[in-house]
This record gives sequence, structure tokens and C-alpha cells, in this order.
Amino acid sequence: MELKNVAILGPGGNVGAAIITELLKDGSRFNLVGITRKTSTYTPPPNTNITHKSVDYTSFHSLLEAFTGQDAVVNCITGGATHYEPSKLIIDAAVAAGVKFFFANDYVGHLTREQFKRLPESFVGAKPRIREYLEELGTQGKIAWTGLTGGPFFDMWLMKGPAGFDIANRHARIYGTGNNPLCWTPLPTIALAVANIIRNPKPVCNRPIYICPFPKNQLTQNILLSTLESVLDTKFTIENVDVKKINEHAKIALERGEAGKAMKGLAVSNQFYEADSGNDFSHLVENEVVGVNTMSVEDAVREAIQRYGEDFKIVEGMFRVEPCEI
Repeated sequence: MELKNVAILGPGGNVGAAIITELLKDGSRFNLVGITRKTSTYTPPPNTNITHKSVDYTSFHSLLEAFTGQDAVVNCITGGATHYEPSKLIIDAAVAAGVKFFFANDYVGHLTREQFKRLPESFVGAKPRIREYLEELGTQGKIAWTGLTGGPFFDMWLMKGPAGFDIANRHARIYGTGNNPLCWTPLPTIALAVANIIRNPKPVCNRPIYICPFPKNQLTQNILLSTLESVLDTKFTIENVDVKKINEHAKIALERGEAGKAMKGLAVSNQFYEADSGNDFSHLVENEVVGVNTMSVEDAVREAIQRYGEDFKIVEGMFRVEPCEI
């Protein structure tokens, strides 16, 4: 399957922009179209031949018109558009337009199908249902698809706070033991894998693929802490966080139907709490299929700090997660 005309949904976001940057390395090999909401202020990078189209994501006909003539649609949109009906509308328009290949926005999440079913769509989007729908369409030969999962974006989680580190102030919040294995992938590595799939989709057609550039059990909060202290040649103050309590309160809120209140606690538990973690997909990793090489945690930390700056300010609400009120 040769893909020439490629539409990127959400080209101005972190994921979309990174994928475009990688695909632009191929020169004129691809005709890229950035597709945004009508309210978007996106402008294509200078000195590129990227076409920009604005659509109404709630309109089948608007999407159909935008997708006509495209070989592939790469979905990088977030928020409410990840829920089932909006996602299905996008896929149906791609099928109707004759798109050959659909790239689902599975980048971050990994849970078993049973875990997905226990969680609200506001927490996980509609990824399991959308994957089932794509599997059905693929079996019917209506469109080929894939979804790539690399876990949380290493660089963004490390620098913005969710990983538990305030690098600018040399402060660490260690959840529980700090030893739960983490499957995270830097955003540039995600972009490389996506671009390599667009370059050669055959090995991953009609199935998901998982990547993580760090060897199994080589990434934990404690490993991150020691690496940061080594790279920055300083010691962090350490705050030990009761992740068990965060998990328990989040589950109670969820059972009460208070999904919004539970979401941060669920996200923290999913990554850092050994007794209720859903983040380990190391047994599913297929780095070699999409050209992803192993890297050291030290190299990833250095690259993240270089990109953001060691004085980068965290997002406080992502960094300081406490048990929700019940």
C-alpha cells in the first residue's frame, strides 16, 4: 500500500506538529494536508507545501469533502472529539471518501479491555469501542487501520509535572514505593514511529502496535529521580505520597458517578500504584517493526531538559495530585 496524500487531523497540537516535522524530512514524498476546526488559528510551517483545510467535525459532508482524495488520515485530535460518536463520524467519512488507511489516536492509553469497560469515557475516551469498530471495518475490507500506543509522552510528563518532578525547584513527589515500572515514550520517538508507519504501513495493517524505547523495568520514578540528580548534579527534596489513598478515594468517587473528581487519581494510580496499575505493556512492545531504537533514561532526560529548559514551570494541577474528597 503506497500512501502519498496524507491528512493530519490536529496538525497544530503537540502530536500532530511532531508527526508533520518527521514527515517533512521526506521532502516531496508526501502531500500533507493539515485539517483543523474552523476556529483554529493554525498556520502551516513556513517554507512547506502543506495545505490547510478547516472543517466542521460534527458534519459528515464537511469531513467527506476534506478527506476526498486522501490516501491516509492520521488522527491527532484530543478532547471531546475522542468520544465515540465524533470519532465514528470521522472514520465513516474517511471510508466514504475512499481513504485507504486510518491512523487512530491511541498514542497514550493502554488498559485491558476489561479495565476500559470499568472506566468512564471521560477518562479513556472511546478508544476500546473505536478499536473494535476499526477491527470490524478492516475485516470487511472497507479501510485499513492501525493504532500506535507508546504510553504517556516521556518528555511532557517529566517536564510538566505528571511524572512527579518539579525540576525548576528540585522537588520530587514519589508515589508509593516509586518502583512501579513505567512504559513511556518521548514524543519525537512517537512521531518517528508514526512516520515510519506512513512510509510502510503493511507490517501494521489492521492491528495495533506498542512501542517503548526503554528496556523492561528500566524506567521507574526512583530511576528518574536518580537520573535527574545525576544529570543536574544536585539533590531533590523528596515528598512521599500515599498513592494507595489516592487510588481508594478515586475508586469511591467513580462508584458514586463522580468521574470528573476521580480522573486525576485514576491517572496516577494507573501509572504508579502497583496494586492497580494498568500501564505495563512491555510484553507487547514491537519497536523493531517501526524503526524505534532503545535509548537510555539519561539520554531521554537530557533531551527533555534541553528542549524545555531546566527552569520550565510545571503545571501545578498535574504535579500536585492528592486524594479527592469523598
